[in-house]
Amino acid sequence: MKHIFSFFFFFIFSLILFLPKVNLYYMAEKALASAHLYLNDEIFSNRLIYLDVENATLLLDTTRIGSIEKIRLVPFVIFNNINITNVKFSGEFASLFPDGIDNIALTYTFFHPLNIDVQGVGGFGPVHGNIDLSEHHLTLIFEPTQTMRQYPLLLAKLRKSDKGLVYETSF
Repeated sequence: MKHIFSFFFFFIFSLILFLPKVNLYYMAEKALASAHLYLNDEIFSNRLIYLDVENATLLLDTTRIGSIEKIRLVPFVIFNNINITNVKFSGEFASLFPDGIDNIALTYTFFHPLNIDVQGVGGFGPVHGNIDLSEHHLTLIFEPTQTMRQYPLLLAKLRKSDKGLVYETSF
C-alpha cells in the first residue's frame, strides 16, 4: 500500500513538473479569442510548478482596452489556479473600472469539475462569484460599499439581491 501511494505521489508530481504550461496558456488565450479578447506583448517566465505571464496588453478585437501586470498559472492537476494582478483599463472601459482590478483569482478543482470559483478585489471593493461550465453562466457578487457609488456604469449593469449586487451573464 505504501508503494502504491508513493508511486501515485511521484506520478502527480511528475505530471505537474513536466506539464506544458505555456501550451495551457495558449489554450486559454484561444478560448478568450472566441469573445474577441486577445493578449499581446506578454513575457513568459516558466517556473518549475507555475507559469508567470507579465506585462500583457489586453485587446478587444484590435482596440487596446487595458493592461495586465501579471498572470500566474498554477496547474496542480487536482487544484488549478489562475491569479491575475493589477489590471488597468483604458478608453471607455476605464469608466467602468477607473481604479482597475487589483487582484482576481480563478480556482478550478478536480472535486467540482463544472465550476470555477472567482475571488477578486479592486477599487470597487471585493467581488466573488462562480463560473458554471455546464450552464455556460457567470455570476459575480459585488459587496455594496460606499466606493461602488463612484462606478455608475458598473452599477447600471448590476441587480440588487440579498447576497449583494449581482452581475450575471451567459457565454
